[in-house]
Amino acid sequence: MSMRITLTPDEERAVADAYSRTWWLWLVAGILWLLLGFIVLSLRPASITACVILIAIAFWLGGITQLALGFVLEGGWRWLAIIGGTLAIAAGIAAIVWPEPTLVVISVFVAWYLLIRGIFDVVIALSHTHVRGWWMPLIAGIIGIALGAWAIGNPDRSVLLLVSIIGIWSIFKGVADLMASFEYRRVGKELAA
Repeated sequence: MSMRITLTPDEERAVADAYSRTWWLWLVAGILWLLLGFIVLSLRPASITACVILIAIAFWLGGITQLALGFVLEGGWRWLAIIGGTLAIAAGIAAIVWPEPTLVVISVFVAWYLLIRGIFDVVIALSHTHVRGWWMPLIAGIIGIALGAWAIGNPDRSVLLLVSIIGIWSIFKGVADLMASFEYRRVGKELAA
C-alpha cells in the first residue's frame, strides 16, 4: 500500500516556487559537500584530533543543509528537518568539546546519522517522484543507509575506514545536491516563463 499526497495546482506551484527560489542553497551545499568529501579522502589523517575536526565539520555541514531544507518544507517535514539539523550541529559541537573518547562516540553518531539521514533522503525522494532527477537523492539516501547500517554493525572498525565512509558519503551527497540545484533552477526558469 502506498500513500500519495495530492497537491492542488496552486499548492504544487507554491512548492515549486519555494524550491526554485532556493536553488542556490543547494548549489552551495553541493559544492561544500564535494569539497569536504575530497579533502577527507585525500588527507587520510592519522591523529584522532584531525578525525574529530573533520567529522565535526561534516556534522555542521549536514546540520546546516538540514536546517536550510527546513525553510523549504512545510508541516511535520519542516520540524523533522529542523530537529535533525539541530541534532547534527549539536553532535559536531560535542565532538569538539569531548575529543578524548570521541572517536567511539563519533563512530556511533556517524553511523546513526548516515542511517537516519539516508532514510530521510529516501522518503523525500520517493514522495517527489514527479520531480525530474528525484532518483539522485534516492541513490544518495540508499548509500547513506547502507554505509550507516554497515558502520552500526561494525563499531570496532579503524579510524581510516570511518573517515573513508564520511568522505564517500559526502561526495555522493554533494553530487545529489548539485543535481537538485540545477533542477530547481530549471523549474524556476519555467515558472518565470
